[in-house]
Amino acid sequence: MNGTQKVRYLNRLFYNQEEFVYFDSDKGYFIPKTEFGRPDAEQYNKDKDFIEQRKAAVQTFCIHNYDIIHSVTADRRVKPMTKISLIHEDPHSEHHMLACNVNRFYPSEIEVKWYRNGEEETAQVQSTDIFQNGDWTFQILVMLETEIEKGDTFTCEVLHSSLETPARVDWHPQESDSGKKKVVTGIVGFVLGTMLIIAGVVVYMRGRKAQMLFRGPQTEHFIHT
Repeated sequence: MNGTQKVRYLNRLFYNQEEFVYFDSDKGYFIPKTEFGRPDAEQYNKDKDFIEQRKAAVQTFCIHNYDIIHSVTADRRVKPMTKISLIHEDPHSEHHMLACNVNRFYPSEIEVKWYRNGEEETAQVQSTDIFQNGDWTFQILVMLETEIEKGDTFTCEVLHSSLETPARVDWHPQESDSGKKKVVTGIVGFVLGTMLIIAGVVVYMRGRKAQMLFRGPQTEHFIHT
C-alpha cells in the first residue's frame, strides 16, 4: 500500500531456473519450494542473526529504496514508436504481408490492432512475443496478411498506458517500399537511357563531321580518247 504502509519482502533463490527456497517477511522464515531446498531452509532458519537481517530488509531495503525503485518501474512511462512496412509482396498472389513494428515502449503491457478501411482485421493477424531491448524498453511486431488494392487504407492502432489516446498510423499501397523502388528504378532507367541516346547521337554526328573533313573537296577527272 503506497510502498510504505504494508510492505512484503521476498528473497527468492533459484537453481537451474527453478526456485528451490525463499524467505517471506510475512512468515518470518525461509520456506522450501522443492526437496532440494529443504536442507537450505533448515540451515538458514537456524541462524537467528541471519533471519533478523532478512526481516529488517523490509525497512532497510524495501521502504528505504521505494522512491528510487518506484520511479523507474511503476511510475515509468515511455511512449511507443510505430512504423508500418510491407515485408512480403508476391506479384503472383493477391495476398501480401504488412508489419506494424511497435518499438521502445515501457511498461511491456500493450495492445496492437489492425484496421483496413476503418474495419478491424482479426482473422489474419499474427504477433511475435514482446522482446526486451535491454534498455528498459520493449518491442513487438504485429503482422497482417491481407489483399491490397489501390485506394485501401491500412491502420495500425496502439493502446498503451503512456498514451492518453490510442496512437494510429496509416499506410497506403502507393507508399509501399516496393512501389518506391519501382518508381526509382524506372526513373534511373529512363535517365540512363536518355543519356545513352544523347551520347550515341553525339558520337554519330562527330563521326559524320570527321568523315566529311577527311574526304575533302571532291573533283572529277575525265580522260578523252
